[in-house]
Amino acid sequence: MGKTPINENVRFWRDPDLTGVEVRRSSYNEEAFRTHVHEAFSIGFIEQGRTTFDLEGTAHRAITGQVVFIGPHLAHACNPDPDSNMAYTMFYIDPALLLAVARELFGPDARIPRFPIPVVDDPLLVERLRALQVAIAEEADRLERETLLVQGLAEAISRHGEPGPAQEVRSDGRDAIKAVRTYLSDHLAEKVSLDELAGAAGLSRYHLLRVFQAATGLPPHAYQNQLRVDLGKRLLAQGMPVSEAALETGFTDQSHFTRVFRQYTGATPGQYRDSGRS
Repeated sequence: MGKTPINENVRFWRDPDLTGVEVRRSSYNEEAFRTHVHEAFSIGFIEQGRTTFDLEGTAHRAITGQVVFIGPHLAHACNPDPDSNMAYTMFYIDPALLLAVARELFGPDARIPRFPIPVVDDPLLVERLRALQVAIAEEADRLERETLLVQGLAEAISRHGEPGPAQEVRSDGRDAIKAVRTYLSDHLAEKVSLDELAGAAGLSRYHLLRVFQAATGLPPHAYQNQLRVDLGKRLLAQGMPVSEAALETGFTDQSHFTRVFRQYTGATPGQYRDSGRS
């Protein structure tokens, strides 16, 4: 028998009562993702199977029942191990929401937490996250959903988090990276050249490529695709047709948009748009 499609089981939930949270439940039996980043914290658990995923150039192994933490803007690719039909549930948490919970725990001066160990054993947290996913999927009472969310984030932070770094004074290198990010964001639907990016950064083309990948984990063209996919997700979540979203995000056509979207999310634009709570 042939392989089952890698997208056979993928579903997203976007709960209007839980601002800053997106839930994904999916299974894959072969590689579905290329290296990418998220603006959000990724906190989830492996329901079955196993994965050896790359995070910032280091391999980490996760198996059934373990919790995975991936911080925002960290380059990673999480695909199933060979001959492993991996299923997982992942919560994408806005950093502002995680910071708010951290300050409820530790006071108004608390910094946004980081999770130094990407894979942990915590059966109680798995059950909390599983209950939250079910409550969102079944549209349970708002108070129940909010309670499970705050409890889950508080337990994750208190048991596995630590204060993030204090705000650092910017160097010229960080300013250059910020300038490139801003330029790509401001010209998202345009054909941007490497010369333009180098000019925005005030660096040579080679130096720009070297420092940008070191800082973000992605070369500029992949980072541009990531920004376009992120915008596409927001437009699709609002119900925009796939063909229009493709044009709005700067892709040459719907086919190109679909191909890149799947590489970065493991789902087609139509699957993403049609998932979630109406």
